[in-house]
Amino acid sequence: MSAHLLIIYPIPKDAVAFERAYHDEHLPYAGPRLIGATGVATKRVVGPAFAPPPYHWMSDVSFPTIDALKSCATSKGGKEALEHAASISSGGAPTIIVVTDET
Repeated sequence: MSAHLLIIYPIPKDAVAFERAYHDEHLPYAGPRLIGATGVATKRVVGPAFAPPPYHWMSDVSFPTIDALKSCATSKGGKEALEHAASISSGGAPTIIVVTDET
């Protein structure tokens, strides 16, 4: 059963600066530290349907198993990647959620 580490970023103080930091700094920094990850998908949050979104972006880091995710998240590199994610989040601390795919 695959697992996903979701990093949900609040609305940043400056969206352009955040997006630049995410693409130019965070992805190159975090990627090599996410040992065991099988992919990263970045998604823009656009809803709920009739209200402003409470978040700006969501990163979905995929792992083959929950054990692989836990191993990465508790490793030195995983902790550094999560700390870096928080450091670029100018709208406040990101929300971190772990989910698994239903079988």
